[in-house]
Amino acid sequence: MEDELWEILMALENNTRREMLKTLANDDSYALELSKLIGVSQQAINKQLDLLEKLGLISSAGMKISTIGPPRKVYKSSGFSTIIIDYSKNFMNIKKMDINYDNECSISGNNSELLDELETTNRNIDEINRKRSELIKTKDEIIEKLKNNLSKYDEFYRKIITDYIETLDTGAVAVNTGLPEEIIRHIVSAFISD
Repeated sequence: MEDELWEILMALENNTRREMLKTLANDDSYALELSKLIGVSQQAINKQLDLLEKLGLISSAGMKISTIGPPRKVYKSSGFSTIIIDYSKNFMNIKKMDINYDNECSISGNNSELLDELETTNRNIDEINRKRSELIKTKDEIIEKLKNNLSKYDEFYRKIITDYIETLDTGAVAVNTGLPEEIIRHIVSAFISD
């Protein structure tokens, strides 16, 4: 999962691929049409389409008959998600959360009502992001205090506690360090009671 996330992030760093995804989010298209819309050679577009399809960010939407050549493979956007990157003084976390479109849309109304709903939704998202930023700052301050409390321990214990602070999971730390989970629990318990 982590490798897939890094591949998606690397794909998104490319301006041509981002433009292709934006274009396909608005309408299904094929390589030649994308080439004309974005102003990049069809050969370059084909290479990017292959990569985006392998990552699941686009998929085939069928074929379009052409009067001047062979049928053209049409692509549509897919693999929708939200990617959250937290980068603070004491930790970095990247998380991908898929967007589920299985349920039918319950939003209705005329254009004016829909635009009002869009504005309200954007304000709500901004407020959630502001609150999330405050929580990330609090999390960062807690981690900093915990790490400061590690100064009296040797490198071995600091590594285990640092891994535990990152995951809050003794099983994951046991896997990462190759130590039995019972030993990890004992070390964490000693740190907690200190």
